Amino acid sequence: MEISFVRWDDAHTDLRFIRRKVFIDEQQVPESLEWDEDDKIAVHLLGKEKGRPVACARLTSDGKLGRLAVLKEYRKHGWGSKLIRLAERFLHSKKINKIYLHSQANSYYFYFQHGFRPTKEMIWDANIPHVRMQKIIGRSNPNSNTFLMGLDGESYYSDQSAACAVWFQIASSQSRREIDIEIKDLSHPVFNNAACLENLTTFIRQSQRTRIRVLLHNEIPGLSEHPLMLAQQRLSSRFMVRRIQDSRFSEAPMNYLVFDYKGIIRFDYKSTYCNFDNGVSVKRQKLKFDEEWDRSKQLIEGRKLHI
Repeated sequence: MEISFVRWDDAHTDLRFIRRKVFIDEQQVPESLEWDEDDKIAVHLLGKEKGRPVACARLTSDGKLGRLAVLKEYRKHGWGSKLIRLAERFLHSKKINKIYLHSQANSYYFYFQHGFRPTKEMIWDANIPHVRMQKIIGRSNPNSNTFLMGLDGESYYSDQSAACAVWFQIASSQSRREIDIEIKDLSHPVFNNAACLENLTTFIRQSQRTRIRVLLHNEIPGLSEHPLMLAQQRLSSRFMVRRIQDSRFSEAPMNYLVFDYKGIIRFDYKSTYCNFDNGVSVKRQKLKFDEEWDRSKQLIEGRKLHI
């Protein structure tokens, strides 16, 4: 395991190889968004295994860590941790005491474990939800349970468009048993986003005990071709979709996500509410969900959806 600091002009072939594999091929990031002017001015870290380029990252002069990538077959081997440690040492040697990054929501806990803590900024980047995280170099990691399932009882509100997707990915990646989804607006971006739908795939496949239940308030033409429905078709019978008829509940048209018996997200196009440890709200929502589920009907296009 060898990591060195390199310049773009000297190592762009190896850096491009890694980033193309991870970001463009694997994560479907448009090539036009992957390469930018920061590449030529940034300091790059390049990791090699027996001479093969397998990991990389870059640092800009303001202390931003970005483009951290590890080839799939070399993950969970410590490359990410070593890249972060070397980046921090480099910045410290330059008298820069703060490091920050825009973490993909699915990588949140990895950076959290390395002492990074989230700010309020959440953004879409290449159609992938990100949250800004930062860390003071050389200072003890602050005690925090932020966004940790079953530990963080804080109520969060945001009007940022990416907030729902960020919290959805963070919560679903920590869920272990059950996700209930009540959809009043199937056109909401979170239900069409490939990164979020991939979380449902990962969740349902992690154990034979996992379950996803989806309640639709409205059935639309061509429903079987919707990305959420296509994901359901590929997965097991533990991913169930049904339709509500004449809901008894007349609350505002908000979508709900409930994770295990701990976390809850409520959202529409304008705002998102989230809590990672709110047993009272979760219990109330699940009671309503169970009642509606018992009264729900199979979809008209059910045969196509294998329900």
